[in-house]
Formats: sequence, C-alpha cells, structure tokens
Amino acid sequence: MEPVSAAFLALVCVPAAACLVAAVVLWPRFAGRGARPVAARTGLLLGSQALLTAAVVLLVNRYFVFYATWDDLLGGTTTNATVKQVQPSRGAESAPAGLAHRVTTELGPKRRGHQRDPAEDGRVDRLDVEGARSGLGAQAYVYLPPQYFQPRYANRRLPVVVSIAGDGSGTGTVWLRQARLADAAVAAVRAGRAQPMIYAAVGAVRRFAPGPAARGVRPAGCLDLPGVAGGQAETFLAQDLPLALAGTYRLPEARAGWGVAGIGAGGQCAARLAMLHSDRFTAAAALNGRFGQPAGGSPADARTVVKLKTGTGRAPHGRTGAAPKPRPDDPYGGSEAYRLEQDLTWRLQHLPPPPVSVLAAAPETGPDAEAAGRFAALAKPPMRVDTMPVPGAPATLRQWRDRLPTVLEWLSARLRGE
Repeated sequence: MEPVSAAFLALVCVPAAACLVAAVVLWPRFAGRGARPVAARTGLLLGSQALLTAAVVLLVNRYFVFYATWDDLLGGTTTNATVKQVQPSRGAESAPAGLAHRVTTELGPKRRGHQRDPAEDGRVDRLDVEGARSGLGAQAYVYLPPQYFQPRYANRRLPVVVSIAGDGSGTGTVWLRQARLADAAVAAVRAGRAQPMIYAAVGAVRRFAPGPAARGVRPAGCLDLPGVAGGQAETFLAQDLPLALAGTYRLPEARAGWGVAGIGAGGQCAARLAMLHSDRFTAAAALNGRFGQPAGGSPADARTVVKLKTGTGRAPHGRTGAAPKPRPDDPYGGSEAYRLEQDLTWRLQHLPPPPVSVLAAAPETGPDAEAAGRFAALAKPPMRVDTMPVPGAPATLRQWRDRLPTVLEWLSARLRGE
C-alpha cells in the first residue's frame, strides 16, 4: 500500500475517527484526580491527536501528491523506476542516461472492485526530467489511456497534449486532482467525442544542480531570458520535455500529433509555445489566457518601440534610436524589442502568423474575454483562433472541470496520431 492509496488512508483514518469518538465517550469515566485518571486522559489526548494529525497529513498528501510512493518519502530505490535516455529514438525505449526517470503511480481512474489494469484503466507515470539544453528540470505526470496498452494499438502512436499548470509554481497533479483530466479523457473517448490521447501535465520548471542528486531551487517561469540564471524555461518546455517524452513513450514524430494546453499564465504559455514553436506543436488551448505581455515584464508602448527599431523615432534622453538604460530588475535586459516579441498580440500585428490553431477559452465578460476577442480578431491564415465564451467566471481548474470535455474534444479534432 502506497501513501496515496485508499486502503492505507482507510487504515489510518478509521482508527483516528474511532479514537476521537472514544475520547469523547470515555472522558467522563476518567474524570477526577490521581495518577491513573490523569494518565488515562493524557493517553486519550495524545492518541487521538497523533492519529488525527496523521490522517490530515495523509489526506493533504493524497490531494497534492507530495510523496506518491514510500520510496519518495524515505529516499530509497524502487523496482518500478526505470531510467530513459533523452535523445531522438523514434518513440522506442532507449538506454539509461539519467536525464529522465519514470515511476509508476497509483493516480488515475480505477474500476471499483477491480485490481488496477493499465489495459482497462490506463496508467499515470511520474516522469522526472532534467533538461540537457536548458539546465532546468521538472516533474511531469503522464496519463496513458487504456488504448496505449491494448494490442490493437501496439503499432500506433497516440497524440500527446502537454498540460501546463496555471501559476507555474504548483505541480502537474492539479490537472489530475482538480480538473480530473484522466476521468474527462476517458469519458470523452467512451462518448466518441475524442480520440485516445496521452496527457503530460507539468508544473513548475526549476533550476537544478548538475549531478544525480539534482534538486530544483527556484521556479523559472515560461520564458527564455538571455543572461538570466535559470532563464531557459521556454527551451525546457519546447525542446527538453518533448524530447524526454518521445524518448520514453510511443509518441508521434510529426508536429501534427502534438498539442499544448494551460490555464491563466499557463494558458498564455501554451499559446506562446504553439506560436513560437510551430515546428513542435500544432494546436494550443488557452483557458483564461491574457495573450499580451507575459508576467515578469513591464508594459511597453508598441508604437514607440517600433519607431525605435526602425530608427524613425526619438528615444528617451534625446538620443535617436537609443534604448533606455536597463533596469536591474528588468528580465528583458533593457531590450524593448525583445520585450515586445514576447507579446502575442503584438506578434499578430507585426509578424507573419504561424500555421497553428489556438482555442481562446474565457468567461463571457471581463478582461480575459476582451483579450480573447482581440486576439482572435487579429489572427490571419494560416493561423486560426477559435473562441469559447463560458458563462460565469471560472478561474481555477476545478471551476473549469465541467468545460474540460469540450476543450479535449477541440484538441482531439486538431491532433493526428500516427
């Protein structure tokens, strides 16, 4: 029994509840003075508090999946762990190299009263990836549908969707826990609304120190920021992560089989990855994505910067064509041109559109709806942008849960397996 298994939770939570009830019922019997009543009351208090604390800790761990296995908690090895090499392998299993470590978890759907069977329930793996190009690392929770393990799909490569957490600081499990991504995927396939697809949910991208005992030290966002330590998050998501996935699983080789999705800042990241890396991704679904300048940079006046780039305007401090002095806290190094290139709306206005499809899903009213409408209006072929107005004001993956099947159906219609 693993720390997140229902059986282990029952083994701890049921005695905790029983001890709490016993403490309430037996407390009057141990009233009074003397060593024995005091010892009995102390035992009831300590026992109930210890069991309740353990139950709460286990429930929190099951929700956030800090430790999916005992080996994660104790730091030991596991026979379920296999090591894959991050290199082009045409989807075949590759030799160990220490850059991508796969561990099978007990997350994902399970039939009541049956043993877990990948060919019937699918499987969720935790993939620890250390990027050779970016020097960054992250954990991805990969949901493999039942079809991936069935004989009739043995020679097929299912499409894959990289799902990015919203704030860039959490873990990929929010897609499994809050959005119930695996359950939505199973239901969509059974209803015939979507094809079987693989989902790789990734959270914070962090720097790691070289060596086998590497540990993340801080979030790196979703941008490539030259000259910034750990500022190659875009390279990790667009190159290192897809290469690790392709070297571990049977995935499509062409861009037509790769999509990306995200919410909030992750939605903007998803749209950016598709637009700036259309050689890898062919479709992106952005939930509550703003599409403007990414978080981490200050606003800039597009008209002023365009004039500066062409040398027709007068820059601050009276110097023609000169950029302002960079601020110490400016992640773009004082380059207004580079700052604008990260603005997706500006890119649609001034650069050729990429051959990708983007779903701009947002509430019916508010700033996200306005951003989605403006973004869709600026899109030109070969790029296509579809809008998806949603009643209410969903802001979290839990609130988007009911709309997730529609998002998966949209992605399925634009991705192609091999």
